Amino acid sequence: MKKFKQETSLMLMRKFSLNGFLAILFMAFCMSACSDDDEDDAASVFPEKQTVNCKAGDDKEFTFKANANWQLTSSATWCRFVTGEMENYSLSGTAGTQTVKLRITDEAVEFEAPTTAQLVMMIGADKAIIADVVRGSKNRSLKIYDMEGNEIQEIEVGYDDYLSFKVEANFRFAATNRPEWLDINGNAIVGSINERVEGSVKVINEPQYAKYAQNGKLTFTDEEGIESYEFPLVYKGMNPKGIKIINSNPWNWEVSLDGKTFTQTSSSGASGSTSSSTYRNFVPFTIQAFNDDFEVVYIEKKTEYGMTRMLINGDEGEVVDWMHLTGEKGNVRLKIDEGFEEREGFVLVIPSALYQDIKDDLWGNLIERDPETYEQDIKFSYQQSNLLINIVQKQKKQVDEQAFKITYFDADWVTQEVDCTKVTDSDIKDQYPGINDIYTMEWPDANSFTVDPLEGDYEDVWIFKLMRGDVDLSNESEIIEGSESSCNIYLEDPTSLTEELHLSIINKESGETLKVLIITPNYN
Repeated sequence: MKKFKQETSLMLMRKFSLNGFLAILFMAFCMSACSDDDEDDAASVFPEKQTVNCKAGDDKEFTFKANANWQLTSSATWCRFVTGEMENYSLSGTAGTQTVKLRITDEAVEFEAPTTAQLVMMIGADKAIIADVVRGSKNRSLKIYDMEGNEIQEIEVGYDDYLSFKVEANFRFAATNRPEWLDINGNAIVGSINERVEGSVKVINEPQYAKYAQNGKLTFTDEEGIESYEFPLVYKGMNPKGIKIINSNPWNWEVSLDGKTFTQTSSSGASGSTSSSTYRNFVPFTIQAFNDDFEVVYIEKKTEYGMTRMLINGDEGEVVDWMHLTGEKGNVRLKIDEGFEEREGFVLVIPSALYQDIKDDLWGNLIERDPETYEQDIKFSYQQSNLLINIVQKQKKQVDEQAFKITYFDADWVTQEVDCTKVTDSDIKDQYPGINDIYTMEWPDANSFTVDPLEGDYEDVWIFKLMRGDVDLSNESEIIEGSESSCNIYLEDPTSLTEELHLSIINKESGETLKVLIITPNYN
């Protein structure tokens, strides 16, 4: 009889439970592996790459679709993600269609080329660039303002005083080109990025520019010289009611009865020593008035019966016609008629704009009377601003006439006059037979000096010849040059002068030598 091993019900339950557990565990493992594979496949799908064009200051919206959790980062600090009130350089979110806000700043913006930031997305361990954010290049900007901060389009230029304005740019700049008549305070206007700087301008102090309205342009340029900005300059001219008499002292003038010899006496220094200047036939003046528009008023001072009266030519029928001011463009000459007795006169130059205000009562506007002595005189304000000359015509003692007026500027730019001595040495006089006016002087303590031979206009009346030994320097314009009624002599290094210079003044029409000035080296 064959025997069978019989399994009890407990044993069967244990066997079934173990096998079932192993089967379930195997199936779960397989399902987990499949799930991981599915997630890895989804993470590798990124949104299609986009290009976002923008400029500094923009807020841009960027939309994309993701099928898994994601994280975005910006590669540039000027491109930021905005959430509420916060700005960040990274942002994260969940699967689905998403719209994010980008804020574009002007940090590190360049002038000539656009800049690009990349938006990088990460899903799991993978990443990809999903957008290029292209920021346009910066435009250069330079503006000018008045002192109250209002933007202006032109720059007004002052006369006696500088007029100010302000400049601001988003780059480093400097004022470069300017017209020759413009004076910039401090000789420069420079500025840094977004810094509002002050500039001040006026017309240079030269009559050919100051007395007329001027127009021009002032140019500002960036430090690379790539771009420049021009602004109109407007100079309206000097004060129409103002006037300047250039380098002139109206006092202490005398003229001979024949009207040919003018002399001005002046004192200098603490010692009170006096010197005199002499002019032949006329006295030259330079007058600076708006558009050369001025009127001349002639006044004669008369003493009758112990009382002094001031007579104005043309006022209430008075005639003062022995003084004459002629010329044009502010370059004028005063001539005096021949007289037979002593007389005193005044010449006033008054801008036309001011003259129109006072012409109906010249005497009342120009003359004042001392309440105690009843003496009459020109009002102080007109003496200060408008008096060209106060001159006395009388018989002069017979003295040697001055043949040359020689002036130079000292180290303080004060005009000094040089004394010249008449030559008595027969050996020198024999070199110039028949010429009475031969004078000598020592080269002054300056690089240059001016010689007025007191003979009238250069090239109209006289010409010059300058000799150093046998060498003719007359055509050396860097050494000698004629102008108006004088000539200028210049040496870059006066100590290099080791021999005499002989300056001959020659009558242009006849070719006759009128006078000679011998210039000796300065050995001091």
